[in-house]
Amino acid sequence: MNPKSDAIYAMVRDFRGRGVPIDGVGLQMHISISRMNVSTLHTDIASISANIQRFTAVGVQVHITELDVAVPVDTGGNARPEDVRLQADIYRQIADACLSHPGCTAIQTWGFTDKYSWIGSHSKQTQGAALPFDRNYRCKPAYEGLRSALESGRR
Repeated sequence: MNPKSDAIYAMVRDFRGRGVPIDGVGLQMHISISRMNVSTLHTDIASISANIQRFTAVGVQVHITELDVAVPVDTGGNARPEDVRLQADIYRQIADACLSHPGCTAIQTWGFTDKYSWIGSHSKQTQGAALPFDRNYRCKPAYEGLRSALESGRR
C-alpha cells in the first residue's frame, strides 16, 4: 500500500465503474532484503495482503508477477545462511498472502534459477541469489518456502 498502488487502485475502480473491460492486475514483487528493515517484515506482508484484498474486492484477479527476493552476496555471489532463511520466509509469506485471497490466482517468479537472473548479473553487484533455484539448478530454501505455502492448501 503506497501512493503508486493507491493510484492504480483508483484507476481500476474508475475503469470498472465505467464498464471498461479490465479483469486483472499484476503486482510486481522485486524485494531486496538489504533495503528491508527486517523488523517491519510482518507489516510489509500485511500491506501486500491488504492490497490484494482491495483489488479483488472490486472484482479483478490479482497475479503476483516477477517475484524475486534479492539477498546480500559476497564477491563470489554467496549469501549468508541467515539471509537465505529470511528469503525463504519471505517467499512463503508472499505466497500465503496470495493464497489467502481467492481472487489472487497466480504467483510467478522472475525466472527460476540464479544462473540466469537479472539480479546480480551486473559487475560489482552486492545483491543476488534472488530465485528459488541456485546457479546449479538445486532448490534453495526459497523453493521450500514456496512449496510449503502451496501445499498448505489455504484455499
